[in-house]
Amino acid sequence: MSALQKQRYDYIDATKGVAILCIAFLHFEQGVIPSWLNVWIGMFMISAFYVTSGWVTGIYNSSITAKELFRKRIKQLGVPYLWFSLLIILFDVLWVILGLMDNSILLRDIYKTIVLRGIGTLWFLPVLLIGEYVFTLIKNSKRKWMWAIIGLGTTLLVNYAYNSIWQPICDNSELYKIIDAPMQPIVRGLYAWPIIAVGYILGKRWGKSILGMNKIKLLSISALLFAISIILIIKPPFNIYYINGLLGNTLPAIAFMCLFAVFSNNIIEKFFAYWGVNSLILMCTHFSITMEVLMAFDKYILHHPVFEGPRTIIYFVICILLTYPLVWLFNGKLKFMLGRK
Repeated sequence: MSALQKQRYDYIDATKGVAILCIAFLHFEQGVIPSWLNVWIGMFMISAFYVTSGWVTGIYNSSITAKELFRKRIKQLGVPYLWFSLLIILFDVLWVILGLMDNSILLRDIYKTIVLRGIGTLWFLPVLLIGEYVFTLIKNSKRKWMWAIIGLGTTLLVNYAYNSIWQPICDNSELYKIIDAPMQPIVRGLYAWPIIAVGYILGKRWGKSILGMNKIKLLSISALLFAISIILIIKPPFNIYYINGLLGNTLPAIAFMCLFAVFSNNIIEKFFAYWGVNSLILMCTHFSITMEVLMAFDKYILHHPVFEGPRTIIYFVICILLTYPLVWLFNGKLKFMLGRK
């Protein structure tokens, strides 16, 4: 691998940083921001990682095989999935011992780990691996356009069957949750690969040159993409199955990359890029560990009956501050948990 291939692009990391901070923010925020903004953020915050994954692959025009990708990502995604699952399960055991959690939740989390549904936000790791694997298989095939059409058709059928047939006929029973859990990584992984493909196509074309593009042009593109994505939420001019979701998922991520390509090498970009580089740590710790501790503090120490209102934003800020030492810890003595030597 050349020096160029080892280079990190801050505008990509900053976009991932916005996405992971939005994920954590929405998990904490309760009844503070308008519903349309909640939906808009929720549309792109996960998909931004799919877009940037494809974008990076496109920049380097990677010829990695599906087998090589699987081996590489098992270390980068599979190892953290197992270690953080174990860590969260140990926290569950502690909560059970303290009488703050029912045994059934502990058993549920163990089952979710086994079937790759994942505890809390850990579902994202196997889903990203599945999405990247499917995309790489199609990209490297001899008849890639034929397999892309077949793959997209399969994705549409599976998503329609799951969302429009399976979920409406199911209740919220434990049996339903048991049957549904192993379906989710497959459905979500299939949903991810076309978004990765969009990122790949755009990254291959503009990934390297974007930093040298006219700043006014980039700002205009960014503003237009933001506006379109918001209109699709507030008052969509059309409602085409899958297309609206695909646009809502991808446009803001591209807009943020254009924005950070304009405002590069400043303290704001570096802040977001820091969290983009360390997004895995925040992804794996904020929901099932840090948030659980802060919610327990709010309920049992401050005696608030409901976790809601402006104070949830304060807890979000506290969570981010608490994660700084966790970043230092997991990048240091505990880096093996991230699949690093």
